[in-house]
Amino acid sequence: MNWKTTLTFAFMAQFLSILGFSFATPFLPFFVAELGVSNAGSQAFHAGLVLSSGGFTFAIFAPVWGVLADRYGRKSMVCRAMFGGALAILLMSFARTVPQLVACRVLQGVFSGTIAASIALVASVTPLNRSGFALGMMQAAVFVGHVVGPFFGGLAADTFGYRDSFRIGALLTALGGILTLLGTHEDFTPPERGTANISPGFWEILMLPGFLLGVAVLFSVRLSNSIANPSFPLIVRDMVDSQANLNTMTGMIIGAAAVAGAIAAGVLGHTSDRIGQRSVLIACCLVASAASIGHYFAYGLPTLFIARILFGFAVAGMMPVANTLIKAVVDARSIGKAFGLATSISMLGTAFGPMFGGLMAMKTGIRTPFLVTAAGQALLVVLAWASFNGRRNV
Repeated sequence: MNWKTTLTFAFMAQFLSILGFSFATPFLPFFVAELGVSNAGSQAFHAGLVLSSGGFTFAIFAPVWGVLADRYGRKSMVCRAMFGGALAILLMSFARTVPQLVACRVLQGVFSGTIAASIALVASVTPLNRSGFALGMMQAAVFVGHVVGPFFGGLAADTFGYRDSFRIGALLTALGGILTLLGTHEDFTPPERGTANISPGFWEILMLPGFLLGVAVLFSVRLSNSIANPSFPLIVRDMVDSQANLNTMTGMIIGAAAVAGAIAAGVLGHTSDRIGQRSVLIACCLVASAASIGHYFAYGLPTLFIARILFGFAVAGMMPVANTLIKAVVDARSIGKAFGLATSISMLGTAFGPMFGGLMAMKTGIRTPFLVTAAGQALLVVLAWASFNGRRNV
């Protein structure tokens, strides 16, 4: 079985897992309201707490799973992430209070992490000169899942309710685990006893040239995507005429942005293999910053729709660049450890983003997080320029 076959099955499995995760998660601010939280600011704040709780535990456990991946195989870690994530999503459907929902998210953070695990698996079997394409396609699978998930999840939530949406999502994620188990392959040889210490440590990996830039990009993307998550559905709610199709409309906008992201991840991942990472990264950061400002000034659905599509396209193009930067500088023995470390650090963006975004929304208005995102993307342009200056693109 060659790397293309594993990529194909990993792509489908990743799509199903993200489809499952996004079937109900985008509507958490509304689900929080169903659990008894009343006004919009409090809904954004509590939804931020729920979203952040999983990010914290994921950041803690990602390096642990990365080390175990290098020791026992990356495929087993993908299966663990998908089946563990499915269980956590299923448990969310039974939550009756916000603390119970937080506990489920904490459990999800401990055992999940399908994106990092799948990327480590694909990176370990893909030739370096095709890494931009392969990792771009894996990122495309994430965005395709975000296309279908919110749209059909919104329909399911409007038709059956949020709890059934969680249960459908759990089933889809479990199917992704089955595909991984049956369809992917890695030629993994466990390290011999006494040789594990030859593998570079976390500090050595962290100091590799280009690694920190890749981590900074991943952190920026996760922070940008998560800081406005508690308030974005509430902005949509202020714009729609009828609350009856609120979830469907929210899912359509998120899904449209994910379509743009899926296209960007595949196309720009391939482009970065041809012209280098610097040009692609800087262009994406500039567009993401402008689109974030567009969110702040959008007071109609068409404007918000366009801003969301541009933002989705830009941040998606940054992901394969970051993953290629990491793959290019890391020893093959330490791919799991490296992506676990990168995920752990970058997940701090997912951990702190919703919490601070929800707090900002409650204190200063639900649009403020978009200005913070714009400033962060502009800062990343400076960092990328300085990091690439004077050396050849990867």
